Amino acid sequence: TSLLRTILANQRGESERRHWIVFDGDVDPEWAENLNSVLDDNKLLTLPSGERLNIPENVRIILEVDSLEQATPATVSRCGMIWFSADTVSIQMCLQHLLGEVRSENLIGAETGDLSAIPSAQVSFLDAIQSMVVSDDPKASSLVQDALDFALSSEGHIMDITREGLLKSLRSLIVKGIGLAIEYDENHPDFPMSGQHMDNFARRWLLQSLLWSFSGSASWQVRGELADLLLRSSGMMLPDDDEGGSLADYRVRSENGEYELWSDSVPRMEIESHRVTATDVVVTTTDTVRHSEILGAWLESRSPLILCGPPGSGKTMTLTSVLQSVQGVVLASLNFSSRTTPEIIMQTFAQYCTYVRKGKDVVLEPSENLGTSSWLVVFCDEINLPEEDSYGTQRVIMFMRQLVEQGGFWRDDNTWVKTNRIQFVGACNPPTDAGRVVMSSRFLRHASLLLVDFPSRDSLTQIYRTFNGGIMKLFPHLKGETDTITEAMIELFSACQAKFTPEMQPQYFYSPRELSRWVRGIYEAVVNMDQGLTREELD
Repeated sequence: TSLLRTILANQRGESERRHWIVFDGDVDPEWAENLNSVLDDNKLLTLPSGERLNIPENVRIILEVDSLEQATPATVSRCGMIWFSADTVSIQMCLQHLLGEVRSENLIGAETGDLSAIPSAQVSFLDAIQSMVVSDDPKASSLVQDALDFALSSEGHIMDITREGLLKSLRSLIVKGIGLAIEYDENHPDFPMSGQHMDNFARRWLLQSLLWSFSGSASWQVRGELADLLLRSSGMMLPDDDEGGSLADYRVRSENGEYELWSDSVPRMEIESHRVTATDVVVTTTDTVRHSEILGAWLESRSPLILCGPPGSGKTMTLTSVLQSVQGVVLASLNFSSRTTPEIIMQTFAQYCTYVRKGKDVVLEPSENLGTSSWLVVFCDEINLPEEDSYGTQRVIMFMRQLVEQGGFWRDDNTWVKTNRIQFVGACNPPTDAGRVVMSSRFLRHASLLLVDFPSRDSLTQIYRTFNGGIMKLFPHLKGETDTITEAMIELFSACQAKFTPEMQPQYFYSPRELSRWVRGIYEAVVNMDQGLTREELD
């Protein structure tokens, strides 16, 4: 009504311009039914007070929805319908737009429209991958298009995926690679990255980016199949000394454009005995190193991201560890439940943000005492728990979608508030678990997805060898038994996990949390043994 009153008042020549009022969101009959007299020939809005507002001829109303499942026949019969199919914008068009957008954006942050100011490394990087992203032959598909088709047709993804979401994830990783090339040139002004060095780095980085953006949300089986497709279609080879390796085992070094095993970047950790019971200890493994680099690139893109995986797989610990290592970030942690509403987001804004007037706009941004250019990262744990309302809408998720997509919200005083330097990240269990809700694709298309599964046996060995090593520091003469006790614990854990399954009883769900409780129990049992511990007692 505020918009209509402004138009009807005609104080600034509103009657001479055409106005479009767009309702972007799910159709809720509770408010849509009130528009029936507006949408029909009467063009009259009747308010509860009895006041009537005529809709001028220069006002048009659009309802942008992804489904009419909850719309009543009375509403549908009053509207003209336009079906916007996903095929209207082809994959080829999306890829051309992606390349063109990255080419025209100055990634070093200079606010200029002069293309000559774009770093040469950025241009060279995109030239090197041009033919792999967009095919020179209009009748043939490119490597990226083949990989995208494979990802969209695969059934091993942990959550529903969209074409737009996958391409957004790919763009973030490509921008990260370009940033590494620019950084290399800045550090080596006399010998910048060029020629074969640039070709090797850019093309191999693209393969790595395709693997994690298109199958990061999928099982290891799907990742392996996509890795084989990428290597086969690109004609690129892994190092000769690794016949049974996978593309997922390697990262790309900007120093020489060559492959390097992720495992080579994993340091050997040791912790003090008193840290065994700490809940914030993150033992570096191949998985955590790999996840940290991927998540870091997605965080830098300032788009939403979601970690999904089974309980106890380390989602929250991984994400908070990465966030704490990023400079200029303020973390606000929220625990979602089935009753969570948009009010929790507004309460978080009230705690961490302030309203600032910039020209004619009202902007909500992190308070100055948090840092002049700091970002507020809202971490939504169990993001898929909020239940749907009577008409199938997760209100808090749709509110977050509006903040991401439209960049603001309507305040209670009918003022449009823009948001600045606010990012949403989340973690959740798979939507197939009890009490979980399948999230709307309208939000997921903005989010990068990563499946965080249980650690592999090698990673489990590395993690709990570190913890057991901390315990053995209490008894230096038993330090040689660290590997033995670690292997025995993991062997018993794996045997129990295989024998007792959730299909037998719901409580038979084994995660690494059981091993962590076991280790802490051992520590509590031996920490006060003043007389020491013998090998026989340990056995």
